[in-house]
Amino acid sequence: MSVQNDDLPVELRFRANPASLDTSRRTTHRCVNAGTLVRVRAGAYAVPEELAAANARRGELARIEAVVGTRRSRVVLSHEAAAVVWGIPRIGPAPDAVELVDARSTRPRSMNGVRWRRTPFDAAEVVERNGFLVTGLLQTVTDLVCDRDFVGAVVALDASTGAFLRSGAFVVARGVPAERVTQRLREFGRRTGASAALRAIEFADHRAESPGESLSRAQMHLLGYPPPELQVVFDRAAGGIDRVDFDWPDFGAFGEFDGDLKYLDPRYRGGRTVEQVILDEKKRDQRIGTRHRRRSAHWDWRTAMRPRSLAGVLDDLGLPRRARP
Repeated sequence: MSVQNDDLPVELRFRANPASLDTSRRTTHRCVNAGTLVRVRAGAYAVPEELAAANARRGELARIEAVVGTRRSRVVLSHEAAAVVWGIPRIGPAPDAVELVDARSTRPRSMNGVRWRRTPFDAAEVVERNGFLVTGLLQTVTDLVCDRDFVGAVVALDASTGAFLRSGAFVVARGVPAERVTQRLREFGRRTGASAALRAIEFADHRAESPGESLSRAQMHLLGYPPPELQVVFDRAAGGIDRVDFDWPDFGAFGEFDGDLKYLDPRYRGGRTVEQVILDEKKRDQRIGTRHRRRSAHWDWRTAMRPRSLAGVLDDLGLPRRARP
């Protein structure tokens, strides 16, 4: 598969590599003091303009590469570090440390921005992806759902358990069936977080088409709202169809998560301007409301991230909410 631009880390200069950086410590310090280089990690440096221009994913990949590039031997990335390389979405900030697993059972110490994980894994499943050694997709997903909270686990599962794992508009790999994740949990015996992971696996639904939709659906569940039907199609009076993210037919309502890419990324606009995208959405809502008697609501990342804000939107939509135990 081709490498997408977001998979290419910021180019780093390593002090131990004469081809990429003068090995003189004094010269390196002079460049850092002059602002022509910035320290990413001891022994690894980047051009500050390149690092500043990188999006969050590329910046995190640079931090991971700095760890990998300054180790004495090749290492295997796991958990959240492997998830970044695979392109599995995460809600929230990056971990403080880059996570590695040790196949030799030597129990190295976690320190200096490196966290060694003791999780059992099959070394035969380790793969190389874009220059990094990472735990296989099945193992990575299993590790994530045991470590993350319910919302974060659902986001990872929805993205990974369909036919393909996608990162943006790109296909990254074939997905892993949810039942294989359950099986992997049982293969390695009892482990912390397994019970919560099984609940997330049971709830996951790969029909969710974006992390924002998965986040929204998990929040709805925790808030006590009725489960929506996903990716529902409505016929038009003049022919054709309209599709919505969430539908509650029993309550005459549908909802849409509106991520920024829908408006800002030309690949998602299909040649339309931002104004045309907004106008088309308005006409779509009117068609569905008139023909299928549905009220509509739209929300964005800011609302989906805040349970109280999302609850306000869903309350206004007329959805009932079960009492909390």
